[in-house]
Amino acid sequence: MDSFIMNSSITSPSESLFIGDLHLGDHARVLEITGGKVMRQRLGMLGIRRDTPVRVVHGPGKRGAVLQVGGARVALGWGVIQRIRVAIIPAESTHTGEKT
Repeated sequence: MDSFIMNSSITSPSESLFIGDLHLGDHARVLEITGGKVMRQRLGMLGIRRDTPVRVVHGPGKRGAVLQVGGARVALGWGVIQRIRVAIIPAESTHTGEKT
């Protein structure tokens, strides 16, 4: 039973979550999009692909989240963010491609 205890803090950058599991300000790298072909194509056109760094700038909440992808901000609904599997990036190595 002890092995089933879950730690709410993410200690390993390789641990995968969905964007809906992240918190405001978290940086993450996209591991996989579990949606269908059309969803993957649409997200790809928005710049969200495998190995893309993203940052949560609003939410996530019941209605979705706003992500920073490169220099753009993208609003996604709850159903979409629950299909994007990510790994948290440690704060000292974050870079989302935003121009300064």
